[in-house]
Amino acid sequence: MRLNNIIKFNLETRTKELRDQGKTLDEISEILSVESKLKITKSTVFRYFEAKDREAVQVIEKQDKLKARVVEAEISTIEKRIDIIDKFLDIAKDAKDHKDYRSAVQALKGATEAQDSLDARIGKLKGKESGTNVNIFNIQEAMNGAREQLSSRISGIAAKFEEVRDPEQPN
Repeated sequence: MRLNNIIKFNLETRTKELRDQGKTLDEISEILSVESKLKITKSTVFRYFEAKDREAVQVIEKQDKLKARVVEAEISTIEKRIDIIDKFLDIAKDAKDHKDYRSAVQALKGATEAQDSLDARIGKLKGKESGTNVNIFNIQEAMNGAREQLSSRISGIAAKFEEVRDPEQPN
């Protein structure tokens, strides 16, 4: 493809200035021809802007694809952390069922740390650090509440992903 005369003769800045001033393609070509003492046609100006518009669209498309990949990677990471939390909760339940309360408490601490890590990953603000007390007799209730909370967060993350993926297209 032949190099556009506007680029070849370094007239890009002036061309953009004239467009920003609201000049027509005919006016831009005439002004550039007079100022540069070169023949700059309306077609040359049109092709220049058309190429710039195509480049802008390509850049936007690449940015959107990159954003989608980043969101997909973040969702994958979050899903893995949720799996880890579920495993910790399963371990805590098994330990409680076998009356191994020490292991149950350790598993719940691991689940809490993993959930704090997940909260940090999704940007949830954390309050002041305080000691964690676990009532061994309420382990089952705590596990159920944690699963409900995680399900709610997954739904929220999925909704955010849909918004980021294509905010202007209806579902």
